Amino acid sequence: MSHFTLTKTSLLVSTLYLGLMGSVFAAESVDKQLPISSDTLLQIKIQRGDVQIQSWDKNEVSVTGTLDELSEGFVFEQKGNNLNIEDKMPRHYNGSDNNGSKLTIKVPKTVKLNADTISANLQISQTQGELELNTVSGNISADNLGGNPTLHTVSGDITTKGLTGKVMLDTVSGEIKDSESKGEIKYRLVSGDLSSQTLADKVNVEQVSGEINGDFKTAKEVNVRTVSGDTQVSLAKAFNKANLESVSGDMTLSFADVPDASFELNGGPGGKIKNSLSQDVPQRQKYVPNESLSFQTGAGSASVKMDTISGNLILKKQ
Repeated sequence: MSHFTLTKTSLLVSTLYLGLMGSVFAAESVDKQLPISSDTLLQIKIQRGDVQIQSWDKNEVSVTGTLDELSEGFVFEQKGNNLNIEDKMPRHYNGSDNNGSKLTIKVPKTVKLNADTISANLQISQTQGELELNTVSGNISADNLGGNPTLHTVSGDITTKGLTGKVMLDTVSGEIKDSESKGEIKYRLVSGDLSSQTLADKVNVEQVSGEINGDFKTAKEVNVRTVSGDTQVSLAKAFNKANLESVSGDMTLSFADVPDASFELNGGPGGKIKNSLSQDVPQRQKYVPNESLSFQTGAGSASVKMDTISGNLILKKQ
């Protein structure tokens, strides 16, 4: 056999081998449906990739898309009161998230849902049932959710619009951007920034080492606690109560118009107070470098309390 013939044969074998290997590692398509009852919890476990969760008017769950290229099997089954969706992966693997699962999951609007991912991004809209989403480094995007949604990431960002009920948005080092949420909302961040234009009646913020920019003009009750970060909060003229506390961070509270409120401000050690709402000026204690300020505007029906350690407290009209 000539050298040329051997070369052609080797090339043919190599091509066939690569083709077979490509088919082995190619992403597998999935298109499945199962019925789901109102008392069943839908559990989703996807490690990496992108997952879109959409609502529809059927009492069944549909899964379409492609599995991870390293998938060891697709689980879609009912076990007791749980309906499980999982793209099973090796215990150890390498590769980018571009090789992850690409799934669209359609669910009934009132489904009870729990989703857990590692680096997969979650996008969900138009559901009204109980909902909890958890990711490690994936991002969460959610629109028009009811049913008291709880969203948690470690380092991923959370972007939401139009959430209702008792809403919980929680991240360690990611950012939170929320708009048009209604009801009662709690934001919790460790080293991420918060940008909020909520329509909630009650707002709670807990943050460490991040910036807060909150437009809370429809809120009746606001509670903010922050450490080592600057805070800017806007309120309407009419509200019931606002409590703001900071350690080593400036806090600016602004109003659309001068409210009917009583104010109690404590500058604490190293803190300063700047008041642009009235002619009242801070008082400094004789032997301790603390500033404090108490005054009332209008009928004084609402209550404002601000406390800081080593930060500035600023009151102003927008």
